[in-house]
Amino acid sequence: MKTFLVVGVDTIAGANVAASFSNRYRVAIWAPHAGYEIANCDALDPRMSPPEAIAAAQADCLIYCGPAARSSWEPQTKTLINDALVTDAQCWAHAAAAANVRIVMISSDAVFTGPWLFHDEDSHGVCPSYQAQMIRAAEEQVTELCPEALILRTNVFGWSAGSEATGWIEATLKNVETKRIVQQDHIRHAAPILATDMADILDRACQENLTGVYHVAGAERINPLQFTQRLADRFELPWLAMRRESSLNEPPQGFGEGECSLQTKKIRKDLCVAMPLLSESLTRLHAQAQSGYCEQLRTTPVARAPKRRAA
Repeated sequence: MKTFLVVGVDTIAGANVAASFSNRYRVAIWAPHAGYEIANCDALDPRMSPPEAIAAAQADCLIYCGPAARSSWEPQTKTLINDALVTDAQCWAHAAAAANVRIVMISSDAVFTGPWLFHDEDSHGVCPSYQAQMIRAAEEQVTELCPEALILRTNVFGWSAGSEATGWIEATLKNVETKRIVQQDHIRHAAPILATDMADILDRACQENLTGVYHVAGAERINPLQFTQRLADRFELPWLAMRRESSLNEPPQGFGEGECSLQTKKIRKDLCVAMPLLSESLTRLHAQAQSGYCEQLRTTPVARAPKRRAA
């Protein structure tokens, strides 16, 4: 059975990829600090170096979910992306190359900005922000060290892992439930996708041995205000909208603050898959809250040492 090492299960992308893949493959997980245990996954010591983690997992493929894998809609993302991201990506890519292990990097749609809509992989609408430059530099390090790497740019939402529910979705639902006020940015736009929907497409991409840069996103372009309204509706929470001025005197500036929607024609063509509508993703998100899926992300089993392959 193929073994995946998912690095960065403290991110929404990493946690949900690990949980989704654990139903089909052997999965080992690593986070930069302790406290992350996911059902049916082997939790590795966060003190392990990249080479040690890859060796302990006996991994066939490394899925790297660093700070760039976080949605730019998450309030803390901007502060977490700095030059340490480049160094970290380089270390994991170097270790993967040395171990002859395939690497996938989950990256961000926020490397782009407007006024263009639905950026393709070679779009010239590059965001000039410091954070976007660091993400692109990290992508370059991964592809330079591992020419057969797969880079997936996306913007995911979903349930968080860890001992407490502290993710953006949980906080947004709690805020609407307690205050009934939907107060979100209405300027920035993206095409968000449910993390488990992204994981299913990633699985197909790994099976087909895709390499290079691909965009994976939802089928709808939307802003955080509209997203939160539809999220509240799906969870049957009453809400009040704050009146907003929609006119702009100049294009929005800054990391993830403009037009980040992605064109997904390349991945749709190569995998013959359709990107999900937001209504479909929100329905699945709601079902996960009812099915016990969140408990799978936040379980605390005793970590099992991955079995060694026979020599």
